[in-house]
Amino acid sequence: MHHRLTLICLLLAVAVCALPVAALTVEVSGSTAGSAVTVTCDEEAFVIFQENNGTPIFVQGRTVRYIPYTTGTLSVTATAGGETTTRSVAIAKSGGGEGPGNGGGGGDSDSTVWKDVYLGSGTFNVTAESGKSYSVDRRTALGALDASGASYVIRDSWYAAYGTLYLTSVNGRAGQGTSGWMYQVNGVSPAVGANSHHVNNGDKVVFYYSESMSATPETSTDPIYLKVVFGSGSSDGGDSESAGTGTVASPGPATGPVITLGLPAGVSIVTEGGMSRITVDTTPRNTGEQVTVKGDRIIIARPGLLMTVLTGDITQTNGVASGFIRGVTAELDPVTGTIEGIGEVGGRISLSLRGVPAEAQVNVTYVPALTPAVRSAIALVAADEEKGIGAVACVMHLEKTGIANGEDILGATIRISVPPAWVEEHGGAGAVRIAHIADNGAVEFLETHQAGTDSAGNPIFEAESPSGLSGFALLALGEKEAPVNATDPTAPPSTEAPPATTTPQKTPIGIFTVFTGVLIGIGAYMIRKRDD
Repeated sequence: MHHRLTLICLLLAVAVCALPVAALTVEVSGSTAGSAVTVTCDEEAFVIFQENNGTPIFVQGRTVRYIPYTTGTLSVTATAGGETTTRSVAIAKSGGGEGPGNGGGGGDSDSTVWKDVYLGSGTFNVTAESGKSYSVDRRTALGALDASGASYVIRDSWYAAYGTLYLTSVNGRAGQGTSGWMYQVNGVSPAVGANSHHVNNGDKVVFYYSESMSATPETSTDPIYLKVVFGSGSSDGGDSESAGTGTVASPGPATGPVITLGLPAGVSIVTEGGMSRITVDTTPRNTGEQVTVKGDRIIIARPGLLMTVLTGDITQTNGVASGFIRGVTAELDPVTGTIEGIGEVGGRISLSLRGVPAEAQVNVTYVPALTPAVRSAIALVAADEEKGIGAVACVMHLEKTGIANGEDILGATIRISVPPAWVEEHGGAGAVRIAHIADNGAVEFLETHQAGTDSAGNPIFEAESPSGLSGFALLALGEKEAPVNATDPTAPPSTEAPPATTTPQKTPIGIFTVFTGVLIGIGAYMIRKRDD
């Protein structure tokens, strides 16, 4: 009897050891231009779509969608838990005509009002968030947007690899998560950046804010319809630019830890009939600040800050512009920090503001570690995901004066960059989280995803913070830690090593049962045969 039990146990051990370790499973459906390609993963993954080796598009989730607008090859790369799977999809032409929805012209209906933009020959200069300046052909899609008088912010993370400058914000509205700005030319979305796509006389160009990869200009809440006219004209931002107008150069990062959000000289705000009116003297000044009027936007730029004030009825007389304030956004570009053993880290903050602060400052600093109280609180939150704190890259502290969460700050998007070696060492992008540390010490994990790379090739992690600004920790989740003393959050974490845990494998239960049953059956047969 003893030998029989031993044999059965050995067979069970063999069955367990023989179980395969499941890799990331990715299913792709759809292969028609203008229709959604759906990617389904068996766990949350970081997915990259790339049409015909064009500009990569990043999405994160278990089920994500992308609409290819041209025929050719769509590359799909999914990464999760250290596993990477790539699929190649041949995109064919749809049977009902060209372009998305076969609408012919990307929203060109009787009710569409197209704004003529006059594009002369030559080039114009734009400055990316990195502070580097680029020369762009005026007769491109980006040239059309520039000539329209819209304000915009561009990023050059993929310029070295693909020659692409992509939009992060237009008219003060910045992309958040998987939402952002897209464009079409004559109803088709090109696979290159707007700075690289050349346009022809009469082309119709649409820039629109996309809430998801399946959005169209017709479903967008913020489309910009432009019609290209070659030659000179009276369109804003044409071949000539007057003082106080034109392309707004990024002011570059802050020169110190403090970023000032207050009003510059020559700008004032008064209340009329319950509304705030902003008045700007556009006379050039040598104060290190730039005040620009583009269309119905007033843009205030200084090192570390690009603030956009949206007005509805702006007027200009003798170098003075004035209008009622409809909305305010601000892009903060702090100095970078260096964390010992990790390298250079950086942050960037997009704010939605209730108004223009009269006198406000944000002091940005980076520290390498969590306090014992915050670490205990974060460990409790991580335990809800059956995880522990694997590693901490940095904590970005934002100390505010003259501006308050909820009252002045309506929402914020946080971006933190870190060297790629740290990400790879601690489980890849899927393990990284941004934790919000409120002023009262409460913590929460924000929905975090990778939003490309910076000019140095460092991955950027992004999260939306509806609670405003305070502290933000960039960390990687690892194995679950030992239980934390919830009654004393100030107690230092235990120095005792947590018990070893084994991550459960994703092997189907049915296959395991059948396989084990077969082995036990064989063992029983052998035992009976021997007894006979």
